[in-house]
Amino acid sequence: MVEALKNIPVKQVAAGLSFTMFLTRKGHAFTCGTNTHGQLGHGDTSDRPTPTCIELLASIGSIVQIAAGPSYALAVSNDETLYSFGSGTNFCLGHGEQQNELQPRAIQSFKRKGINVARVSAGDEHVVALDSTGYVYTWGKGYCGALGHGDEIDKTTPSHLTSLKSHLAVQVCASKRKTFVLVDNGSVYGFGWMGFGSLGFLDRGASDKVLKPRILESLRSHHISQISTGLYHTVVVTNCGRVFGFGDNERAQLGHDAVRGCLEPTEMFMEKA
Repeated sequence: MVEALKNIPVKQVAAGLSFTMFLTRKGHAFTCGTNTHGQLGHGDTSDRPTPTCIELLASIGSIVQIAAGPSYALAVSNDETLYSFGSGTNFCLGHGEQQNELQPRAIQSFKRKGINVARVSAGDEHVVALDSTGYVYTWGKGYCGALGHGDEIDKTTPSHLTSLKSHLAVQVCASKRKTFVLVDNGSVYGFGWMGFGSLGFLDRGASDKVLKPRILESLRSHHISQISTGLYHTVVVTNCGRVFGFGDNERAQLGHDAVRGCLEPTEMFMEKA
């Protein structure tokens, strides 16, 4: 039991490299851990041994979603404003610069354009966000095509992924050098680094990169309801509750004892308790 939160109902948690975020049912964000880059959001660089409420976020209203990168953090408010704080490396904070932010700062490019952010996912070196109309935006380090714009150019502020504008996105998921977008019909689009088969495409070319969103044909026969990706592997859940994994399996992270890796989605079978 985390004693500091014993009497505070929590609805979401997010873990960074050496810090943790907690989102309460009342919409308050708490953080603890290492604070070298201001990733705890309290206006300083002092570490916190126990969860501490981010007062600035509490003063602006209710938070509805949180996300943690290695040393930076993101928070979506109930008025669909996206705040970022912590390490500015790789432009992940979305402000057009790489300076650290010790307190939550609203990403103004969304506000100026009247864009309301619904969900966000923090990768190692880039960010992907979803607005209230189902449009997708990416920014940060563009290496290996992780931003999906057809190149490897960094984006210093959020950039609309126009190649997906005809689709209604419902979930976004970022990890190291790769991104997934789940659309309303249950299809999954992936782009970025193909290493270890963790992007789910069978025809790995010489470049090992997918620069623009591409549908995962191997999952087309399934309606995917959730996707989560790690460093070298990915797992999806269908609307029927079936689980499929692909990518590296050296440490049995795909749940298949006898298989070292899966270049195509392979169903994972759970032992009953």
